[in-house]
Amino acid sequence: MRIVLPVLLLGAALASLSPARAGAGDCGDAAALLQQAYPEARKSADGASFTLAPHTSIAATLPESDAPFGLICKIWPAHDDLLLVAVPLIDRANGDHLHVGDIELLVVDTNTLRVRQRLLQPGLMTDDMIVIEKVEFDTGRYALAPDVSAFGLRIEMAHHSLTAPFTETDLRLYAITGDTLRVVLDGLVVAGHSGDSDGSCAGYFHSSQVSLMISPASHHGYHDITAVERSNTDNPSPDQNGECQSHPAKSVKRTYRLRYDGNRYPVPAALKVMGL
Repeated sequence: MRIVLPVLLLGAALASLSPARAGAGDCGDAAALLQQAYPEARKSADGASFTLAPHTSIAATLPESDAPFGLICKIWPAHDDLLLVAVPLIDRANGDHLHVGDIELLVVDTNTLRVRQRLLQPGLMTDDMIVIEKVEFDTGRYALAPDVSAFGLRIEMAHHSLTAPFTETDLRLYAITGDTLRVVLDGLVVAGHSGDSDGSCAGYFHSSQVSLMISPASHHGYHDITAVERSNTDNPSPDQNGECQSHPAKSVKRTYRLRYDGNRYPVPAALKVMGL
């Protein structure tokens, strides 16, 4: 995990490239959906969860406070006959971590609930002191090629501290090639907050905003993605009267070009999720 990271917010972009999000509300009969996707799973007495051997838990419904670890569904606007489903697979026999788990992405036929594609993403539901607070689909118009539309998954993590606040949201993009669901952009930091302070006033805070735009230029048949980052810093301190005053520095703009390499879009080091 990073101790200090820029704030990165995904902005609006060319061709309405703005996030459209939804949670478990689009799941409909969540229990039936899970039973279809995991026929070997054992259903709990109240129907709110399932267990996969030996001790992996799948929550169909959860209270709002635990929502990141329950089922997440969203109709895919680019293909409105398909339902996107994110299934957190939580290991109930974990050790030192707050949560240990994977997430499996399903592309489901809305009429039959048949799973058309699926992709397991190991470790994405594991957290500790920096906790997972939100998981959601991003169905902005990621038109990467004439016949390829991608969707995104955002995972927001946070460490709530008076002296060292931290949040981060990571974006991954997925596309269907043939009958295969695959990652095309893996681990771009798109939102967050970080800083260091005395807990009263004096400190240092860094934030930035990133706008993603689909470029007309292309490589290996996929359009380039332009990422424009605008960074801001602030060094608040008390004035002679003890009042806390903000001291923002001038914004800094950086532009990155993400080019498809035939497999995926390599992420610039400055915007990459730590550990990738």
